[in-house]
Amino acid sequence: MSATPEPFLEAADYIAARLCRDAVWAGARCNWLGDSMEFVGGQWVVAHRAFGPDLYSGTAGVALFLAEAFRQTGEPLFRETAVGGARQALSRLAETPAQTRIGFYTGHTGVGYALTRIGELIGEQEFVDRGLEIVETLAEVEPDERGTDVLAGSAGAIPALLHLRKKYGRGPLLELARRHGEFLVTSARKTREGWSWNTLNIPAGRRKQDLNGFSHGAAGIGWALLELWSATGEEKFRAAAEQGFAYERHWFDPQQENWPDFRGLYDAWAGSPGQPGFMTAWCHGAPGIGLSRVRAYELTKQEIYRREAEAALRCTSRALAAAIAPGQSNYSLCHGNAGNAELLLYAARAFGDDSARRLAEQVGRAGVEQYRKTYSPWPCGVLEGGETPGLLLGLAGIGHFYLRLHDPTGVPPVVIIQVDSSQ
Repeated sequence: MSATPEPFLEAADYIAARLCRDAVWAGARCNWLGDSMEFVGGQWVVAHRAFGPDLYSGTAGVALFLAEAFRQTGEPLFRETAVGGARQALSRLAETPAQTRIGFYTGHTGVGYALTRIGELIGEQEFVDRGLEIVETLAEVEPDERGTDVLAGSAGAIPALLHLRKKYGRGPLLELARRHGEFLVTSARKTREGWSWNTLNIPAGRRKQDLNGFSHGAAGIGWALLELWSATGEEKFRAAAEQGFAYERHWFDPQQENWPDFRGLYDAWAGSPGQPGFMTAWCHGAPGIGLSRVRAYELTKQEIYRREAEAALRCTSRALAAAIAPGQSNYSLCHGNAGNAELLLYAARAFGDDSARRLAEQVGRAGVEQYRKTYSPWPCGVLEGGETPGLLLGLAGIGHFYLRLHDPTGVPPVVIIQVDSSQ
């Protein structure tokens, strides 16, 4: 392990070293084994498995974290293992289902983004070139009604395409992003309450309420459309984004300072039968929705978005204050403490909110005390599972959170893409 006395950097260094130790090598490529949720026999079960190429849980995400750790620490082993993970991702691109290839977290857009960032961090132009090539070939893939959201669809791809276009001067990527934006505008469910999207792909006759939220709901799609408006100046994209935010505003609960989760998984929390529950996570609920509103305020300067962001901050802060008690929560990016604290780091940058920054650091220190110093397993995001290596559910994401605490300007977030970032 490299010499890193600063506690947040030391925690990230420790996790990176663990991932390097646990890598399974085959020649110049490496992968990892860990727990995952698999749909088997009509139900979700925990399975121990090797991983695919994707950013969410696969080798692209782990390699991205290791490359960031190499840049911060200079540890050669982190660089070597990042290269092995990136090569493994490249070797398995064909395994990605066609309908999710445009996806940022599940598909080729995310792998291409990760490869360009890895190449920049470790000084390997080959990875930058391959990443751009992978993304540019997505021009051959038509938008798919089964893929609209941030996690696996057009909405997640748009900000990444805009970022890569701006950073590398790839003009065709703007046209590709616009095509997916047009698709989102035409596929919206337009009601008096606002616009929403059938991200769960439920047939019209059995459709429930469309989702709020960042990863699968109107917040994330609205954010993507607002980024597209900022890049193109086309008002139809801003209007569509505002309609998505209006849909969520209709459902906002001022007592909870949160937005209901319509998936049905959390109805038991609501206190009365037939009423939706509330989740407080990046994927569903105030933390992720808050990210979209902070960014909306940055782009438009409309006070309504700042007020909604501040409500999300209060809800998230209360949840984090309760969750950092020993054993109360996992530390994953998707639906754990690290992902929730990302809203605090983002708001601290955008609003100059020192109290948000301090609470995020408190979350980080609690993890160091409870898990790093005791050598205990980090609680990850696989329900009823153990440690897992991936970026959104596991150790790579927890390590990335600690790098963000150490250097929030030098390490860009992975739970929201900074289109105008110089990183």
